[in-house]
Amino acid sequence: MVKNMKVIGLEVSTSSAKAIVFGANEGVVAEVTLPFPEDVASGPTQDADGIVATAICALKEVVNCAGCDVNSIGAIGLSGTWHSLLLLDKEFKPLGRIRTWADLSAAPTVAPLRRDNAFLKKFYHNTGCMAHAIYPVWKWIHLVRTLPDLARKTVYLSSQLEYVYQALTRERSVSRCAASGTGLMNINSLDWDDEILEFAGIKREQLGELVEAFHTAPLLPSVAKEVGLPQGLPVTVGCADGAMNQVGIGGVREGIMSMSVGTSGALRVVHKVPKLPDKPSTWCYYLFNGRRLAGAAINGATNCVDWYLDCLGAKDKGQRDYERFTEGASGVSAEKAPYFLPFLFGERCPGWHEEKTGGFYGVKGSHNEFDLYYSILEGVLFNMYQCYKILAEIGGTPGRILMSGGILNSPLWSQMAADIFEREILATGVANDSTVGAALIALESCGGIDSVEDYQPLQTMKFTPRDDKLEIYESRFRKYLDLYAELK
Repeated sequence: MVKNMKVIGLEVSTSSAKAIVFGANEGVVAEVTLPFPEDVASGPTQDADGIVATAICALKEVVNCAGCDVNSIGAIGLSGTWHSLLLLDKEFKPLGRIRTWADLSAAPTVAPLRRDNAFLKKFYHNTGCMAHAIYPVWKWIHLVRTLPDLARKTVYLSSQLEYVYQALTRERSVSRCAASGTGLMNINSLDWDDEILEFAGIKREQLGELVEAFHTAPLLPSVAKEVGLPQGLPVTVGCADGAMNQVGIGGVREGIMSMSVGTSGALRVVHKVPKLPDKPSTWCYYLFNGRRLAGAAINGATNCVDWYLDCLGAKDKGQRDYERFTEGASGVSAEKAPYFLPFLFGERCPGWHEEKTGGFYGVKGSHNEFDLYYSILEGVLFNMYQCYKILAEIGGTPGRILMSGGILNSPLWSQMAADIFEREILATGVANDSTVGAALIALESCGGIDSVEDYQPLQTMKFTPRDDKLEIYESRFRKYLDLYAELK
């Protein structure tokens, strides 16, 4: 272990590039967040070169504001989103934009396959992924069927994270962590699945070389000069942000569940072997060192909150008044509130229906805007609790739950999570746990720490379930499940 070493965590997300300078002893020394311009990230697609340019700008800014000797920086750790697809030509140039996890255009192609139970279960238990439009394998198959000319021009298949790594190092590799979210990798053998590749019409040479999370390549001299870092600085191959969130909260050991509630929501817990229910509902991806992540993700979380506020005119005013609505929702009687089904943007877990719709139920003339706001917060958590119960059944009840994301900006919403889950919920209070996770991978890769498993951040926030709320939420959750069943 090299004492006092610092590293950089660099993350490209759905909406921004984030960079931190991080030390094993000091924690976050400096941080920068640069939102992607509208023409770079719009809805379900992103401009690949624009993503890289913004990431490099974030890298340069964080180096400038860190105020430390750049020679003390030992590596750069990368993080990016799961489930993206980027098509490249023979010169590794993009053929169009990145299709992100939010691109569900493949829904018409994949829906019939879900009705083939034998195919569905085999694919699910081989890959840990669902037959769902979010996954790159189905995005590709849909493109082959709907845009055959574009598919014929495609020489290589890549992703948001792979393209950033390639731009920084000129090496073409992909971590098994990131690859496990494509639907093309076998979660048991940890190799590309030849049967799925044949089904999708993809050759192995079209995909990046599979490596572990700690694999590095040197930073290109041109990039090093531009951002003010030493030439040859190791850059990690990069892992998915959800997996890095698990690392950043100190959840690499078994029995610790991460619960992130941001634009979307997710639950994850580490196991030594794949964990999947017999009936396809949750997912199982790869972390590193043989560990798997059993988890669930939902499409509707803070995006539902923002949709509601924008409908009430927040977009015209240029500001969403979260504080006012949180205060108003705090006075709502839960027993009398309407219900909300958070499927405005389709469904991932547990039902995996891309075109499912959501909305309010039980709205009366006596309800006001705060009642509806409250029901959105509750509905998002009910969807997550629905997934939690499945994960606890297949993998055991987790010893601890650590929460992160925009939900922590709302004490009301955070407390509701503890009440609904009937669990004590802890949080580090760090704004970007996934970026910290990327930095920790970099630290281990260059000898700055012995193992990311040893990282245990200080929990600065705690939410304890209130006894007088348990019966109310148990009753309302049962009603939510009835409404969910009817919505099918």
